[in-house]
Amino acid sequence: MQEARRIQTAVGEGKKAGAVKLGDMEILTGPYSRSTSQPLVDRLELSTVEVQGNLEVRGFNVGQPVPEIKGIPQVEKIREAIKAIDAKKNRELLARWDGYGCATYDQLQLMQAVVAARNNFHLVQATVDWIDKVEFRIDNIVAPFTDTLNVTKADHKKAVEDLNLGEWYVGRHPQVGVEFLDVTEHLWLHSSSITGALLMLRESYEAVGIVNPRFQEFELKEQKPRIAQAYGAADPGVKKVISVLNVGYHWGAFCVDVRTRKCFLFDPMHLPSNITTLKTAVRTVVEETLQLTDQLEYQEVTGCKQKDSSSCGLWCLVVLELLLFGADTKNWGDFWSDSLYEAVRYLRMRYLHKVLRLQGTLTAVEDVNA
Repeated sequence: MQEARRIQTAVGEGKKAGAVKLGDMEILTGPYSRSTSQPLVDRLELSTVEVQGNLEVRGFNVGQPVPEIKGIPQVEKIREAIKAIDAKKNRELLARWDGYGCATYDQLQLMQAVVAARNNFHLVQATVDWIDKVEFRIDNIVAPFTDTLNVTKADHKKAVEDLNLGEWYVGRHPQVGVEFLDVTEHLWLHSSSITGALLMLRESYEAVGIVNPRFQEFELKEQKPRIAQAYGAADPGVKKVISVLNVGYHWGAFCVDVRTRKCFLFDPMHLPSNITTLKTAVRTVVEETLQLTDQLEYQEVTGCKQKDSSSCGLWCLVVLELLLFGADTKNWGDFWSDSLYEAVRYLRMRYLHKVLRLQGTLTAVEDVNA
């Protein structure tokens, strides 16, 4: 790894660094970004080759040297070989295909990392291109969403270029940085983006706890409260508790005001069935987690409605932030503006930027007890 970093630094500075080898791609097994690693990966002279035929998993022949890799097979072939060797529980075995030759387990892992990195670099470039095209009217933006109006597009793009594309952890749960890029365009937000945005809101506002959305994935009743409080929902001093839950290929949100004993429910589509799902989740798990069983008054937020097929996650975050900023169902009109419907691209770019800025401070600081 030290040699790989030396070569990476030399390449980045435009100095002579010698030939880049597959072994140097070990740099991709840790934190890496496009800004630091693409120059190194681009100098790896290994193109994709089409491997045909059946996979053979076998040991080294007597005196057989370590294989020299001259091309990278299709990613599905690489994954098949890794899985086959894992099944043998012996990482000293070789993967072999007719017409290609052999590869060790470590070489397969590095080739898989190269394929992933090349794909990730394309996604970063697509995001940078998207940022260039984002347009919005300043007078459409209302507080608290005005805090990134002065962030230049150059700064937005640099944050994306510097994004850790490798695996990193919030407590014991792995996050993959590239998944945050689904905030862009008209894409449906995935769980990593939702979790990252919730953590960003917790750090941006005072005395906020998060109910871990993953509690829904657990079947055992006794597990759910333990998972739910993983991100500090039940910590002393917490005044508001927020989360975004999957209600069936769709996101819904809730915010519990611990002091007033009110729970605000929001479904971007205003469907009674989704509100019922959210209320059931809060009543059966969150109330117990917060020691507020049968003490909450439930209110539905109806002042914002999804107008497309993919922005449910975005509007959940917007509504939660307004609730943290001081809005409620009675004074909603003092905070909400319909002009925000015209600012979807700005809002997506804002959340992306704020989550990426926070990313580097989150690694291994949470204890999720899972």
